[in-house]
Amino acid sequence: MNIKEIIESGSLELYVMGALTPEETKEIDGLRKLHPELNEEIHRIEDAMIAYADSHAVKPKEELKEKIAEKLNFSVKLDMESEMVDSISIQMPGIYRYAAAASIAFIIALSGTTFYFNYQYKETSNQLAALQSEKTQLANQVKYLSGESDRVKGELAIASSPASKKIALQGTKVSPDSKAVVYWDAASHTTYVNSTNLPIAAADKQYQLWAIVDGKPVDLGVISKDSAFNTMKQVENATAFAITLEPLGGKPTPTMEAMYVMGGV
Repeated sequence: MNIKEIIESGSLELYVMGALTPEETKEIDGLRKLHPELNEEIHRIEDAMIAYADSHAVKPKEELKEKIAEKLNFSVKLDMESEMVDSISIQMPGIYRYAAAASIAFIIALSGTTFYFNYQYKETSNQLAALQSEKTQLANQVKYLSGESDRVKGELAIASSPASKKIALQGTKVSPDSKAVVYWDAASHTTYVNSTNLPIAAADKQYQLWAIVDGKPVDLGVISKDSAFNTMKQVENATAFAITLEPLGGKPTPTMEAMYVMGGV
């Protein structure tokens, strides 16, 4: 980070207020020795803060000075029998009493100014944290949408590939309105299934894809509950495909009375 970036970052204001970490403060101390322009900027900030404190200082009433001066005037009381000191005070000449009262009033005003700057610092920190959180959320959303875009592109590539044979599976008596699509690459024997139009399976159930080869069902795997487009097992010489609803994890043989869709190649 160059000197201009340090000045524009707001670190010097925090340095003057003592709000930096010890490590950050030490770093600024070292840079001040090497770069006179940093010292000039720090002096400018200090002057601006002093001017701000002076312009916002509240002049205490004369009555307040009197009360503070009176509080500074105590007496010493000693119980000779118990040898215990009840109270101790310091007697001050009038001029010193008023000087002390004025100093305390100045400390009160300075404390108010310090509280103001600390409050502003905390507010700025909270705003920066909120902006960082929002930035992270947006980055995650962009990442998610980018992943979704890649997934959709991949599905479209499979669906539009000349090598993929599209087999429409129609609903059976079990579920007449159900539909699904199988994409089968006869050359690579890779099988994909789009199960978007199947009813949502119960928590303990899962759809399973089957291929009919030589008149017998061949297991092509269970369909993921988290995705409507799935890559299934490879198969050769399939003449038809079907989907059944099975217990979670699938079965080695299909439950024929739970066949939801079927279609021939």
